[in-house]
Amino acid sequence: MAGQYQAKTRTNPEERYTYKLKLTEIIKKRYPFGESDIGIKLLKFVDNILYLPHELNEQYIQEVYQIFNKECMDMAQAEKTKEIITFGELLERWKKEGREEGRKVGRKEGIEEGKREGQFLERRKMAQKMTNAGLDIETIISLTGFSEDEIKQILKEG
Repeated sequence: MAGQYQAKTRTNPEERYTYKLKLTEIIKKRYPFGESDIGIKLLKFVDNILYLPHELNEQYIQEVYQIFNKECMDMAQAEKTKEIITFGELLERWKKEGREEGRKVGRKEGIEEGKREGQFLERRKMAQKMTNAGLDIETIISLTGFSEDEIKQILKEG
């Protein structure tokens, strides 16, 4: 379709702009960017085939920003980096940045989960020591924050 549109619009960049936008929407619907690289590769292809003059390309980028804004892609940040040549490359960069951000968040959540688990195990050891020292269950509950059932479970597991 991109080749046909290019041939049809050789002398009419405004019409090419309309076709390019239509193809972008079709690609986005059929090939969600979170699921595979096909959509991004198709956008790169379309971007290279349906070349737009600078002012129309800027308009295209702004229009596409509105389309992709719902997916939390930060075009303003990526647009500031002038080494980006095509919109397809811009999408590729967003995808990579999104993965990196996801890894950072995942690591942070993992560290937090590890801390919580460590604190739980430490409280559990403390409860075991308290029971071995002969403290009553009510005192252990008030010092550890465990429920009576949890203390009884700890006692069973020894």
